[in-house]
Amino acid sequence: MRPGPQTRALWEMFSDLMDLDDAHRYVTDPLAGMDARYDLGDDHRLVGTLCPDMKLTLERPDPDVVTAVTRSADLLREGRGSLLDLVDRAEARDAAAAWTGRVNTVTARTGRGDVDALLIRPDGCVAWALPTGQDLDATPLVRALGTWFGQPA
Repeated sequence: MRPGPQTRALWEMFSDLMDLDDAHRYVTDPLAGMDARYDLGDDHRLVGTLCPDMKLTLERPDPDVVTAVTRSADLLREGRGSLLDLVDRAEARDAAAAWTGRVNTVTARTGRGDVDALLIRPDGCVAWALPTGQDLDATPLVRALGTWFGQPA
């Protein structure tokens, strides 16, 4: 890091690049272990990865009433699993109802457009994902719930 105008220009360009989300993730995700993917038997690109931190607008109990703004990382603080319903998919929440003692169900809005719902383990790893607009086959969700959270109550 020899001081000089060329070094300063390079530093400023790198600093500007780090303000871009994609460039920031490209550099920091490997350092934070966010690029690791565990084989959990599902081909969805998020399953087996750490859940990306997303800004969430929580909705309870009326979907038209916004009650809080938080981040997806905040869901892990209780040390429980989370079913994150991003588009008000009642059938996903219904499939997970038997695990309410071990899995929090959260309905929220976010800027992501690639998933409708995520099952997140307490360690932040995505255990199941429902792609946007796809019909729910509850079998993979129930299998993931049983694998990571035991038999239904």
